[in-house]
Amino acid sequence: MHLLSRFYRAGILVVLFSVSSQAGADDTQTVLIGFSGSLSGISEHFGKSMANAAELAIAEANRNPYKIDGKRIFFRLVRMDDRGDPVRAQHVANALVQSGVIGVIGGANSATSIAGAKIYATAGIPQISPAATARKFTELGYRTTFRTVGSDDDAVPYLADFVVRDLHAGRIAIIDNGTLFSVGATTRFADIAKDNGASIVIRESISAVSSDFDALLRRIKAHDVDTIYFGGYSAQTSMFAQGMQRMEVKSRLVTAMIGIVGASFFISTGAAANGSLSLESGVPFNKMAGWKKFEAEYTQRFDFNVYGMTPFSYDAAQVLIAAIRQANSLDVRRVVDALHEISYRGLSGTISFDASGNLRNPSFTIYEAQNQRWVAVKSQVGR
Repeated sequence: MHLLSRFYRAGILVVLFSVSSQAGADDTQTVLIGFSGSLSGISEHFGKSMANAAELAIAEANRNPYKIDGKRIFFRLVRMDDRGDPVRAQHVANALVQSGVIGVIGGANSATSIAGAKIYATAGIPQISPAATARKFTELGYRTTFRTVGSDDDAVPYLADFVVRDLHAGRIAIIDNGTLFSVGATTRFADIAKDNGASIVIRESISAVSSDFDALLRRIKAHDVDTIYFGGYSAQTSMFAQGMQRMEVKSRLVTAMIGIVGASFFISTGAAANGSLSLESGVPFNKMAGWKKFEAEYTQRFDFNVYGMTPFSYDAAQVLIAAIRQANSLDVRRVVDALHEISYRGLSGTISFDASGNLRNPSFTIYEAQNQRWVAVKSQVGR
């Protein structure tokens, strides 16, 4: 713990030294924006893609700086690695507050976003998560908490309705991996599916590091299940799908776990991915206004994959910068006020928040894996 604290203090000193070395006695001012996400570990690629997107938004803002109190404002991103761990996310939150950030993009999942929320709220600093979908995140009651993705309360019923009504699923196995997101989403899915007339014939909980699913798959096969709702991480979903193919389980695989939709799932899963269904926030990338420009600039700058949550991190940084401009102030209280009032046309659509910080009118898309491609089969488009 002491080593961890020293590590963060050292990181803060490096950031502050770097800023002070560039902020001279002229008419410019450097403003720090924090990023908290998984920059290492099992979700490293997702976290880095979100940090890159926030970096791109900041670079664009810095090309056309505006003035506050007579000084041109330039932004800088402070990236910090929470490794997807809620305890570490609290240390990151304290470090970012101490570094003097005006706002934070993160965390990169529901559990880490919730873990840091009280710390940011106590400091009055706005926190905008591009990935937290759990209901609890905005039920904490903090005025500083926002998200640029729709919540499970909106997403899961949409998926469950589609599975039962459009796919005519009747006998469903539901599996969570014990994480906050997974337990909440699978429970909600089960409730909606039952209300629509489906039977939940297997309800199972695995661990977040489980990788051997043979016994579970044998049970599923024996119970004549037609649909499996699987709430595991992307790597677990890949192994599960391969197990289904190997053991000739004919059930349809459905998931709403963030990050499944993307080329990396096909790379790790191969032909076993085909037929899988997954839900992601937003409309398909090619339906987003300005997508081609974003994709070209992102890949040229970073040479790194774009994942499902990448555009929402870009929009989180964009809307924070827009709120600072709308407030015409670096006072975090005024920036929070502006976020509650803002209506901003972002890459993913119009971004505005309700009193709890939830995204108004969120969009969702259900994808099917067909011949090693994700094909959008149905979308709910926010106004």
